[in-house]
Amino acid sequence: MNQQVHGAVVIGGGVVGLAAAWHLLCLGCRPVAVVERFRIGHGGGSSHGSARMTRSTYTSAVYATLMRHVRDEEWPRLERAAGVTLVHPGDVVFFGPDRVALSGYAAAVKTAGVDVESVPPGEARRRFPSLQFTDDAEILHDRTGGIIAADETLRALQRMVVSTGGVVLEDTRVLEIDRADRTLRIVSDRGVLFAERVVIATGAWLPELAPVAVGEVTVVPQTVAHFRLGVPARTVPSWIHFGGGESGLTYGVAEVGRDAMKVGRHVTKGPGADPDKPAAPSSGELEGLRMRLGQILAVPVHELLGSERCLYTMTSTEDFVIDRWPGDPRVAFASACSGHGFKFAPLTGRILAELVVRGKADLPRGLDVASLFALRGRGTRGPSASG
Repeated sequence: MNQQVHGAVVIGGGVVGLAAAWHLLCLGCRPVAVVERFRIGHGGGSSHGSARMTRSTYTSAVYATLMRHVRDEEWPRLERAAGVTLVHPGDVVFFGPDRVALSGYAAAVKTAGVDVESVPPGEARRRFPSLQFTDDAEILHDRTGGIIAADETLRALQRMVVSTGGVVLEDTRVLEIDRADRTLRIVSDRGVLFAERVVIATGAWLPELAPVAVGEVTVVPQTVAHFRLGVPARTVPSWIHFGGGESGLTYGVAEVGRDAMKVGRHVTKGPGADPDKPAAPSSGELEGLRMRLGQILAVPVHELLGSERCLYTMTSTEDFVIDRWPGDPRVAFASACSGHGFKFAPLTGRILAELVVRGKADLPRGLDVASLFALRGRGTRGPSASG
């Protein structure tokens, strides 16, 4: 009996995997299958939730430049194909007493030439009365930002993959990728798939299938809470607060489809966690977030509407990992992008697709994937904040 050989199998149905599958289909790769261990949009990984922040403010001029391309080219292409609005433009405010950290962001965005302005406290209070600004605060106003409808992005990508001839296999765990023959064998707990190419985009579970990533990525669970405010959440700009010291970075973004603010601490260091056994947020963590929110916002904070865990898959430099299997260009993989990757997903998916189809990916201004994101080529570019 003849076996069906897929043009590509994508392992992982989060935003990066679905974007890669869509781009593979756009490149003429047929047939394409997406294999998801859980369900699309499940709450145990890194792609769930209604909203993500997008912005260009980075400590790296390279990331700021990439983000300009993603905002101007990649997201509009995806929205045109989907026929829906996925990015809602809006202000983003970086602020706080940690002037040293914020000065690095200011320098990078100036180098990249993006529309980010340094604002004195008095003017910031006039522009953004819902936020509290101390007299010693450093404040950056990012006019390139907004809110990504995250859940809707997943639904749109899944819809486009299926309507273009792809298949999505949920509740299917891949156990092994056998590369011994000319045709790749993807062994799952529900059978075997055969493919000419494979893309691995399994987020926190990446080391299970890409051993080269073991020791390079660390899973750091995040506590995310949702609060109702005394004003409509969409009247409050998206923000990242740099408290310095133990306060660290705290962020907030209005949800999509509900009048609530998503709030979290951006925690990039930790001993590592088992992605299958994340601990539930503690009452102490949630009360701490409520207290921080009361210090950051100038509007009332009402009840806690819910909380969840989100998984960061961190590299030591907070860079992305996008690479090909050593010695086998048929297989490419990506990490969950160190806690700031959702906004780049249309580009990340395209890079993965082009790597396995064409052997190289097209990046703006002649930038090279290997020098930016490969495991053997990552450079230190410093903290990149949440998103």
